[in-house]
Amino acid sequence: MSQETFINYRQYRWFWITLAALVALTVVYLCDSPLGGPSGGTVLGYTYGGIATAGILYLMWFGIRKRSYYAKHTTLKGCLAAHIWVGIALLFIVPLHSGFSFGLNVHTLAYVLMVFVIGSGIWGALNYATLADEIQAHRGGGTSKALIEQIDSISRELEKALSGQKSDSLTKLVRSVDVPFEPSFSRYVAGKGVHPLDSRKAGALLSDLPSSEREEGASLVGLVSKKLALMKQLQDDVATMFWLKVWLYVHVPVSIALVACVTVHIFSVFYLW
Repeated sequence: MSQETFINYRQYRWFWITLAALVALTVVYLCDSPLGGPSGGTVLGYTYGGIATAGILYLMWFGIRKRSYYAKHTTLKGCLAAHIWVGIALLFIVPLHSGFSFGLNVHTLAYVLMVFVIGSGIWGALNYATLADEIQAHRGGGTSKALIEQIDSISRELEKALSGQKSDSLTKLVRSVDVPFEPSFSRYVAGKGVHPLDSRKAGALLSDLPSSEREEGASLVGLVSKKLALMKQLQDDVATMFWLKVWLYVHVPVSIALVACVTVHIFSVFYLW
């Protein structure tokens, strides 16, 4: 059985509601024949404009709902499902509201901002649903600090293992496959910080060891491999959280700009025309 997500919530409940609503609104739009043609200034245009405004307000309300711990009649997953599908519906409802009339004005600007907000919102929801869970899965619910402590512990263990009387071949093996732990935020975000263990190179160096040291060499290579894996997890976590925060710092201000633009749009329609 596939896992339920906000996309397929309750067997795609909100998808079917959205589809039915869009079909009904489109049929009414096609059957309407106002004087002067379809536009935002007709009765139907005002009606669809009201529906679109309510939809935008709902999208903004979700930012409050997801921080509420006292909602008794809704679930966060259900509200997110509605949030996504209502947003997609607005991409079609607003053109129906305006009679597919766009130009260089505040009304079109509001639509452009709405498209950006909805598109970025879908991107953010999908990434939070997948990447945020992936971060927790990587480290069993730990923190970046815990990852750093594990990496430092392995580094000390490797140094201790090489501090005794070891052959040059064994020392060369570890030094060749190990990577110093030097965290770099810019390199982590760019995805250039850490690479997995080169197993082919490690295997070739292991074969050069005296038979008496191969078991110890394999054990040390295993430690290096674990260290590199932890470093890669830390890099991925840092990069993921950085881009999700960038998204949040863009999505929220543009959402506020959208509400302001819609307010100006409504004011201009009712008071200036």
